[in-house]
Amino acid sequence: MYDHLHMKLFRAQRNLYISGFAVLLWLVMKRVITLINQLATVSGATAALQAQADNANRAAKKYTEDNELLKKTLMEGKSDEASSAGVELLKKELEKLKEELKTTGDALNKSQSESEVMKKQTDGLAREYERLLKEHQELQNLQDSGNKKDD
Repeated sequence: MYDHLHMKLFRAQRNLYISGFAVLLWLVMKRVITLINQLATVSGATAALQAQADNANRAAKKYTEDNELLKKTLMEGKSDEASSAGVELLKKELEKLKEELKTTGDALNKSQSESEVMKKQTDGLAREYERLLKEHQELQNLQDSGNKKDD
């Protein structure tokens, strides 16, 4: 009778430990999956922002080249009085292009800063993932050493 009671207590204790470890493992797995999903989202956003920054950079270079061409044309047009209307038109276009260049430059700076923020967030998520992985390994080692002592 006494041995039967101890056998039931041993099984109950064993089942309690197994259930507890299963719950802990489930929580860790859920957190890891969440972190992986966030990391994938951030990676996609970073790629999109990088493409946007590259496009803005190309547009800025194009506008700079157009600006230089307009300056040359403007210098040549000053000597010719007959094309003063053309010069005024070129000046207006130059101002418009300068404004577009400024807007594009601001967009480039904004997208670059957003890209940096995304990279920092990605690094933080990776560090958190590594920390959780180490914690999980420590808990497994602790559980394994606990099981060896029980045997």
